[in-house]
Amino acid sequence: MTGQFPPSITIPPLKTPHGITVIFLHGRGFNAQKFHGSLLQTDIGNRTFQEALPHARFVFPTAPLSRATKYRRILMHQWYDGTGDWEPEARGGMQPSIEHIHGLIRREIEVADNDSKRIVLAGFSQGAAMAFVSSLLWDGGPLGAVVGLCGFMPLASHLLNILDDDGIEFGADDDVFEPSQNADARMPHQKVLDELREEAELPGTQQTSDFRFPSTPAFIGHGSADREVFVQHASQARLLLQKLGLDVDFHIYEGLGHWHSASMLKDLVQFLATQLKVQPPLG
Repeated sequence: MTGQFPPSITIPPLKTPHGITVIFLHGRGFNAQKFHGSLLQTDIGNRTFQEALPHARFVFPTAPLSRATKYRRILMHQWYDGTGDWEPEARGGMQPSIEHIHGLIRREIEVADNDSKRIVLAGFSQGAAMAFVSSLLWDGGPLGAVVGLCGFMPLASHLLNILDDDGIEFGADDDVFEPSQNADARMPHQKVLDELREEAELPGTQQTSDFRFPSTPAFIGHGSADREVFVQHASQARLLLQKLGLDVDFHIYEGLGHWHSASMLKDLVQFLATQLKVQPPLG
């Protein structure tokens, strides 16, 4: 049924104890059923991706069905209607997906003994975009990591312009030695969050100096031959997250198109091993 979120597919850890939970968001036009099997069973060198993370619980939600403006209003699973700010198609409908993803995060934090740093929010393509936005707008404890594969950041160019702007503008009648009463007192990162909240049609929040998400490390992997989401859009996402204070591990895979690969997933396992201490790094 359109507009509704089907039940998530949950894969328990191969071994106990439960270490981390990875919430993985599929790309537009896919669903959890079509996406999760090939990802988990990818051979990354004498073991599958799932076997390389034996203490990980995986949660694969499915986006609701809605009409995609970009594809002549075909009904498909998508997290919102649109892509990045490099395309003229409509962008909207983020609110239900973000609220749904935040609900999944809260549930998985409870499963993980109320430790938010054991939760990894990951996504592929449009799912990566939703992972980035949902992590930036998450108002709970810091997550363990955010992961984007073959993805992008919505409004990246606009948000980068906000961060690059010093915010000082003088009118003809302004005294340059006195602050303008019209000056925006918000910090640049707060402006970015407010822009994202407005785009997602989420209610605004009180201005705060408690800036939690810079403590969440990020992994971004992208193919150099990706013709669905060009690599420069992944680079923009990296730059934006870095300017917001996140530590970003960025990888480009030569010759790879719009899909994941063994080397990409092996690097992701290494990243999680280093950042979350889930197990010894792969040799």
